[in-house]
Amino acid sequence: MPKKRINNALHDAIRAIHEWNIDVRQFSIHLTGESREYDNNDLPDEPGVEYQMSARLIKNIQILSDVDPARPILIHMKTCGGDWVEGMAIYDVIKYASNPIVILNYTHARSMSSIILQAADKRVMMPHSHFMFHDGTMSVTGTYKGFMTNAEWAKKEHPTMIGIYASRMKEKGKFSKKAKDEIIKMLEVQMEKKEDVFLTAQEAINWGLADQIFDGNWQKLTKYVRRSQK
Repeated sequence: MPKKRINNALHDAIRAIHEWNIDVRQFSIHLTGESREYDNNDLPDEPGVEYQMSARLIKNIQILSDVDPARPILIHMKTCGGDWVEGMAIYDVIKYASNPIVILNYTHARSMSSIILQAADKRVMMPHSHFMFHDGTMSVTGTYKGFMTNAEWAKKEHPTMIGIYASRMKEKGKFSKKAKDEIIKMLEVQMEKKEDVFLTAQEAINWGLADQIFDGNWQKLTKYVRRSQK
């Protein structure tokens, strides 16, 4: 192949990664927020999980699944918490994808992104990343009835969140022999004690909320993926 054609192909691949967050050659997707706004310190504001992120991920998983429905997909996740509804859309498409999916977590699996992590068949933490769960936050503007409606909806969604954590913790980790209801109670107690419950990467593994810490072996990362119940 002429050098110019090779350079064009490389340019297209780089553009797809930066503009569309997908690398078809490596069968990988980048799950990250893209802010166009700035905070008061003139630093980029990480938007967290939002509709553009979820819509793009759904498309990208479908693209890779159409190419090969059995090949493992690696998701590089670098995002903080964010919107519950859009986060659950991401959770669903990962959990029910035909492909085995590995999530490699950078920086933190925090709030909504800690829930998204649980959808993967293999949950890998970068050595200096951490895990955080909490009750979540809610901001509502409008009428009193609107506020009460949203508060009631949030109350209904809470068991879904804590049930996701408890189900994965039943599979492995130091709490796996406990009944699911006991695990849920323990998580509730932790969230009553602290506004945010932080775990190191190793603690997340001990709790059954992650599977391993990345050891630098990229070839092994997507091999022998343990299939979760889908």
